[in-house]
Amino acid sequence: MRFPEFEDEWNVHKIEDTFSIFNGYAFSSSDAVKENGIIWVKIADVGINRMKRDNISYLPPEFLKKYEKFVLKENDYVIALTRPILSGKLKIARINSFFNNSLLNQRVGKIVTHHNSRFIFNLLQNSKLISKIENNIAGSDPPNLSAKEIKNIKVFLPNAFEQQKIASFLATVDKRINLLEQKKAKLEEYKKGVMQRIFSREIRFKDENGKEFPEWNKTKLKEVLTEHKKNNEEDKYDEVFSVSKSKGVINQIDHLGRSYAAKSISHYKLVFPFDIVYTKSPTSEFPFGIIKQNLTGRTGVVSTLYAVLKPKNQHLGYIIHSYFNSWVKTYNYLNPLVQKGAKNTMNINNKTFLDGKPISLPTSEKEQELISRFLEALDRKILVLNNQIETSNKFKKGLLQQMFV
Repeated sequence: MRFPEFEDEWNVHKIEDTFSIFNGYAFSSSDAVKENGIIWVKIADVGINRMKRDNISYLPPEFLKKYEKFVLKENDYVIALTRPILSGKLKIARINSFFNNSLLNQRVGKIVTHHNSRFIFNLLQNSKLISKIENNIAGSDPPNLSAKEIKNIKVFLPNAFEQQKIASFLATVDKRINLLEQKKAKLEEYKKGVMQRIFSREIRFKDENGKEFPEWNKTKLKEVLTEHKKNNEEDKYDEVFSVSKSKGVINQIDHLGRSYAAKSISHYKLVFPFDIVYTKSPTSEFPFGIIKQNLTGRTGVVSTLYAVLKPKNQHLGYIIHSYFNSWVKTYNYLNPLVQKGAKNTMNINNKTFLDGKPISLPTSEKEQELISRFLEALDRKILVLNNQIETSNKFKKGLLQQMFV
């Protein structure tokens, strides 16, 4: 794919002649200040095609002048130098206005080039080039990226005018993706605030006569969830589910790329629509496991290591599902119950899980339905935006494959 006004051949260059990597400074953790300082860009702040604001650190204001050569400006590009590749994608991002005048930490590099910097940024998102980089840095644990390791990799570059044209075109694609991500983030933040107000009863739903529903009760999960151990006899169902912190109950092959199930899954547990599934596998945000409702609309199976629970009704199940979408609430509920064993295994039986600290839940089935419908509507809007983001990212990936040699 090429713009019709350009016909010149692209020229071969080594990476060492295309760009260099300026390494950050080894600031000490003792230098950090809590607020009113200069943003300290660490490796955790560099995501895939975006800067992350999850855990911002700060350095003293006077460091801005003292370490002037490590100051980052808007439209600089930074790259993670340790474990730089995640699932085939490079951790590289543009410095936006929020990170303007921040300070560059060690193990984060700034891209320095005499070519169009946005073009180089997009070049470094091309899957073929990322694969070459990954091969060149393989062998170290953890993998570390340096200019020396990749200097001899060859890339194709057009003239400056075509670089600018490609960069500007891809910038419009990035802008659309960023806008969609911002909309999604705002909607998720709105939902989070609404959830807090619902569960603290600041927001109350009313019946068709305008009257308030009965007060909520402190309820143990065993009062509203019932464990069932129905097995997949005669391999009646062949869809194996996994549980993802972001996607919930999902087809295992769609989620992980292949099946990890045993040859026979007749002993696996059945998961019916609207069942609650508790997986005892730790993740970074959910160290004691994940609790999700089966919203696929299909019956599938899960490993016998999972707890499968039937809620009193689907709406109450959705409220419980939404409650445990919060890593804080999940942690607070499970922390007193779980004992971690060797190799980070979760020592908690299903009876203990159901017998944990009571949580406040609505008692009226009508209120349960109204709350559930309201939260489902928000989740559908978030899902639409998420699908649009995925489609746009696939579109961009296709462009990168077609536009870069």
